[in-house]
Amino acid sequence: MRVDVCFPASTKIQASSKGLVLEIGLPPDRGGDPEALGPFDLLLCSLALCTGYHVLSFLEERGISLAEAGLCVEAERSADSHLLDTVSVKIRVPADFPQKYSDAIVLAAGHCLVKAQLGQQPDFRMSVVPA
Repeated sequence: MRVDVCFPASTKIQASSKGLVLEIGLPPDRGGDPEALGPFDLLLCSLALCTGYHVLSFLEERGISLAEAGLCVEAERSADSHLLDTVSVKIRVPADFPQKYSDAIVLAAGHCLVKAQLGQQPDFRMSVVPA
């Protein structure tokens, strides 16, 4: 896996990987646009998409309609550390979703590797290299 980062402007940071380009802005208190995505927005999107994959697979394997299905991830950050304190995942299921699968779909959603990674710190190896 590889992500390359560049700085197209003093208030923009751009990352590219596998042909996809993502851009974030600086925090508003550092001159950035308050509406710009930040790193935690992208982290939560990754968590939501990964969790969504497992929910989708669960529903499809059981022939359950995807029409009303989805999920919502909400997070609260600590005022002191600015790190995530609480992450809430609400899985939306169709009205006719069998109750007997409620615990199982939550368990399936929990298999997201992004979620697992949040609980395990990788070994970071940083270095300085010439351009």
